Amino acid sequence: MIDTPQSKGGTARANQLSPEERSEIAKQGAQARWRSAAAPPDPSLPLATHQGKMTVGSLDLDCYVLEDGRRLFHKRGMARALDMKSGGGNVFMRAMRRKGLGSELDQKLIEKIENPINFKPLTQDLGHGYDAEVLVEVCKAIIRADDAGKLSPSQIPLASQARVLLNAFAKVGVTALIDEATGFQQIRRPDALRILVQQYIEVEKREWEKQFPDDYYDELNRMYGSRKLTTTANGAVIQNRPQHFAKFTRSYVYHPLENGAVLEELDRINPQINAKGTRRDRFHQHLTKGYGIEKLKRQVQEVLTLMKVSDTTSQFKKLFGKRFPQAGTQFSLFDD
Repeated sequence: MIDTPQSKGGTARANQLSPEERSEIAKQGAQARWRSAAAPPDPSLPLATHQGKMTVGSLDLDCYVLEDGRRLFHKRGMARALDMKSGGGNVFMRAMRRKGLGSELDQKLIEKIENPINFKPLTQDLGHGYDAEVLVEVCKAIIRADDAGKLSPSQIPLASQARVLLNAFAKVGVTALIDEATGFQQIRRPDALRILVQQYIEVEKREWEKQFPDDYYDELNRMYGSRKLTTTANGAVIQNRPQHFAKFTRSYVYHPLENGAVLEELDRINPQINAKGTRRDRFHQHLTKGYGIEKLKRQVQEVLTLMKVSDTTSQFKKLFGKRFPQAGTQFSLFDD
């Protein structure tokens, strides 16, 4: 360690103290640290009544609902939301001050960024956050700066991520997303479920993209004791996907999305068109790219994991019931 003039001075002063004096100074320092740690939280701080993690693509953002109704993102989550390499809150603040981007922030927004909200989370004494709309306004400012050619090369990725976030928020708004992530939706207005389902559903169907991996069907064939491959009428060898697999997928992948509410809406907008149960589109073609598809992927992975540790469908059902107890007994009634 390099000795600085300050450290040399401190050492010299310490050497001049008697053992009793050094002991007393150390005792006073320990008492000060103890008082700081034991001090109760400031009673004037607004309290969080709900908290959780909002999923946006591959990101999980800490979010809160305060007792006064404000929805917040944690300060450190702002940098993470914009996919900055270092996810600290101070990194976010420094990025907002940089030339180019900073020119698109109005004074009111700058004041909000420089003065984060202090609050009391459920699990710690002090939190620092921003009103959820600050992230929305920052995203808009980043996109304006990008459109005006004001961003430096290192800032260009911020614009891409800002567009991803705004697309995710566009359906029903950031408030509804936070309410779902924190569980606050359970006590808010009666149309909460309808608003939540809108986050999943894309009005215009998307082009088909593969959403179920091959090993999903391989595990189904193994669990049901059927062949992995089959031959079509023209002699082509393809993966075996019998009709009852579709019923299994409906029951264990789609139905758990908001306890059947999403499936009900998918049935409405993509109904059966004949007695065989044929539909015009795949259900996943009607799920939103930034939200619905990510929820679907997570559920597929959950089911795939349970299948891999199950030898039979009965064993799978038992494990599924333990993993998703909120489903109650309804899944034991499914005939797959």
